[in-house]
Amino acid sequence: MCRMIAFASAEPLDATPYLARLADFSRNGNLVEGWEKRSGGNHPDGWGIAYLQGGEIRVLRSGKPACADPLLGETRVRTDRFLGHVRYASNTATVNAVNAHPFLAPGAALAHNGTFRGTVGEEADARGVSDTLVFLERLADRWRERTLPSLREALSGMLGDPGLVGDYSAANLLIASGDALFALRKYRRNESYYTLFLRATPGRVEAASEPLDDAPGWEPMGNGLLVELDPRAPR
Repeated sequence: MCRMIAFASAEPLDATPYLARLADFSRNGNLVEGWEKRSGGNHPDGWGIAYLQGGEIRVLRSGKPACADPLLGETRVRTDRFLGHVRYASNTATVNAVNAHPFLAPGAALAHNGTFRGTVGEEADARGVSDTLVFLERLADRWRERTLPSLREALSGMLGDPGLVGDYSAANLLIASGDALFALRKYRRNESYYTLFLRATPGRVEAASEPLDDAPGWEPMGNGLLVELDPRAPR
């Protein structure tokens, strides 16, 4: 279970405030009732970011708690496309930088809140990798045209295949490809945890598992809603 952040902006921004919010989510992010707070915070099991720089998606990941990792405090990123993730791992044996989100596949990066089962989960167990990585690899193969309609078609087919993804808990996804950034909220249980909010302001669109501040404009995404975070779109 995880907390996520993304933004797309018309001009490059200093990502430091968003990194700070990842640290806050690591300490205090919402948990499902019955999940105990761990030493180091509510979501202490690694963190990662993906961002666009020089026309390429770059990824930085760590297996340490975002709220206490010196690497996060030392990281300096200026970008117009960003996504970040902090984790509460269901299996603490997988807590390491390699299995931290977001994951990379050819031409795409993905962060996920939820758990896939089915053949995706079985392959992940057999390989000793995250179910999210296996899902992304298959998505990257199906998603030939990197457009919103093509992504909608690919995700609909994959998430509608119980043999592939099983009785998954949620498929809350942040997906980056080139300069495009997409957000999906789709859950099957724990509605109060698998949240995703959007806020659009002039020149910027943000998505986050929980509102990043008390400013007006944050709107919850409906279940099943897939959107492109496009700061150029009229509001």
